[in-house]
Amino acid sequence: MPSPYVQELFAAMDMDPRIDLRVLYLEQEAPDTHWGEQEMPSYAKVLPGRWIGFRGARIHINPTVRHELASNPSDLVVVVGYVGITNQIAMRYLTRKKRPWVFWGEIPGFQSRGWLGTRLRELAQRSLKSTSGIAAVGSHAVCAYRDLLNKMNRSNVPVHNIPYHCDLSKYIEADEIRRRSSPQAKRSIRFLYCGQLIKRKGVDLLLEAFTRLVEEGRDISLTLAGEGPLRKEFESSLSPAVSEKVNFLGFRPVNDLPQIFAESDIFILPSRHDGWGVVVNQAIATGMPVIATNQVGAANDLVIPNENGFRIEAESSTAIYKAMNHFASHPESIATFAERSREIAETVSLECAVNDWFVFFSVALDWQRGNDLNS
Repeated sequence: MPSPYVQELFAAMDMDPRIDLRVLYLEQEAPDTHWGEQEMPSYAKVLPGRWIGFRGARIHINPTVRHELASNPSDLVVVVGYVGITNQIAMRYLTRKKRPWVFWGEIPGFQSRGWLGTRLRELAQRSLKSTSGIAAVGSHAVCAYRDLLNKMNRSNVPVHNIPYHCDLSKYIEADEIRRRSSPQAKRSIRFLYCGQLIKRKGVDLLLEAFTRLVEEGRDISLTLAGEGPLRKEFESSLSPAVSEKVNFLGFRPVNDLPQIFAESDIFILPSRHDGWGVVVNQAIATGMPVIATNQVGAANDLVIPNENGFRIEAESSTAIYKAMNHFASHPESIATFAERSREIAETVSLECAVNDWFVFFSVALDWQRGNDLNS
């Protein structure tokens, strides 16, 4: 779907003379997002269709996908995700027509779906046997897809680590403005979470850890930017003393986020699972130390323990507490961690992303040509 972040990547690709881009979206907007209708650039369109819910997944059905692929000749097609009738139709059609295609996806199989769901997922993954390459979102996903290809006796298929990217320029600018401003008097250490207020994100564990620190007398505050079905439950769970130190911002437009990030000191993403977590990209670009769990894809690639943050165990409020307590107890370390974050942010610019994708496209096409010659 045309999220603001993926649109930024595609816009950058479209500006690169090496790439002639065409994008087909399965839907305009997901039920749990608040972006609203995104304007479609000339190279993109949303396919007509619908989706059905199945064991927590949304299965997309877009009947015109075969026609779109047939009427748009290409050197290479990127298929995003394998769950969905549309995705399966696309992969099988391209394979049958002997047209090169590659796959782009987050780490597979993270969610338990029972016997039937697991079996259906295994059947869907079989289509990857015909791909010319896999763009895996994060280093953990790279390992998972290599293991999957090994089981299919396709270990020679190229697998590249291409994480999610977004335009970081406004976050870098917000950070620079903050750094140029005059020093402020001693104040609370400001923590920030940005994301949905749902169980998967681990906000309940964050609030538990934050409450413990407040009750110990730590001079800290917490901002929660995001909306979700658990907001009222979270708000009602806080004591008056803790509540006055927590600011629920609700959903905020993407353009507001750079300033929100720049008004905090430490970023926290306590997710029980996140395939990537582009908010980590944004946080390090704003010069923020990051606390994130080892089940956050971005944490495994962009958070270096004891250098620009802490990578902690998921499902543990104690681990969150210890990481937050480090900065509350040693505020002088924030500046050092922040500078390291800025250095790491340089590796996930949109310019780097487009070049990584072009290299991957070239490798996949070379692999396919070699495979054709050997077959």
